Amino acid sequence: MKLYPSINPDLADWAVRQPVFFTASAPTHHPHINVSPKGLSAHFAVLSPKLVAYIDRTGSGCETIAHSYENGRLTLMFMSFGPAPRILRLFCKSRIVEWDHPDFDKWMKRVIPQDEAGGVSNRDSYDGARAVVIGEVWEVQTSCGYGVPMVRKELYAPATASEDGTLEKATQQQQQRDVIDTAGKETTMTTTTTTKRDELSVFEERPTLDYYWKKRVDNNTVNTYQVETNRTSIDGLPGLKAARRDAGETLWIADARAEVLRAARETRGVVLGVLVAVLVYFVTGVVGGLVVKAREGREHNWIWPN
Repeated sequence: MKLYPSINPDLADWAVRQPVFFTASAPTHHPHINVSPKGLSAHFAVLSPKLVAYIDRTGSGCETIAHSYENGRLTLMFMSFGPAPRILRLFCKSRIVEWDHPDFDKWMKRVIPQDEAGGVSNRDSYDGARAVVIGEVWEVQTSCGYGVPMVRKELYAPATASEDGTLEKATQQQQQRDVIDTAGKETTMTTTTTTKRDELSVFEERPTLDYYWKKRVDNNTVNTYQVETNRTSIDGLPGLKAARRDAGETLWIADARAEVLRAARETRGVVLGVLVAVLVYFVTGVVGGLVVKAREGREHNWIWPN
């Protein structure tokens, strides 16, 4: 295991190429600890050695958003599925930019890759985006990853000759075929697979979210879904602010209530604070009494007759 203060270029390049990563967050006092997989392409970007961001699509829960609003703790984890093992964890202080925030479009453009013409690639794949989650990285951890299973190499790499000289699988062959060009001349073309493939090539994106949210956007029902599912976390913590506003909730009242409940659960801290206060009061009283007696004793000695 190694710890770093920031993300170096090698780790940044490796992280953005991974087909899946995981987010982990937790409330301060409630029991549920959330772990979520993320996998759609271009949803994650390393913006600087200490800043990352990803696009958060609307889902049936909003644990990460609620936890970010309460305490901002967030861990992102990436892992290798190939022969070179690696686990990467990014420990972050998170903040949320919701879809109705003035800076939302700016952050979306920073995360989404741009095509050569400067336009957004695969724009439909971001329908239903409810927020950009920004992570201010305060520590980076890498570890071996030997316990993570690998993708079988024969799924993506050409077969090699076995000991008896035969190919285990005919996955790479040179094929010669006659091609008649437009000039009527016969030529011979040799085709050989030269593209190097790795374990990442066996993954493909699941299109369900794109279809689902495109339909919701067309029907103008995204906000309705968010109001129904994204207002609070499983533990009842305040969730997506846009959904709460759409539901007619007064945000500052609900936030104040959540803060009071949070303070009430910090019983150990309250008890410890009371005990420390009592101890300080007692020690101060004892020391003060001794000081007063010492002063009275000195004054008495000064006026004692010879």
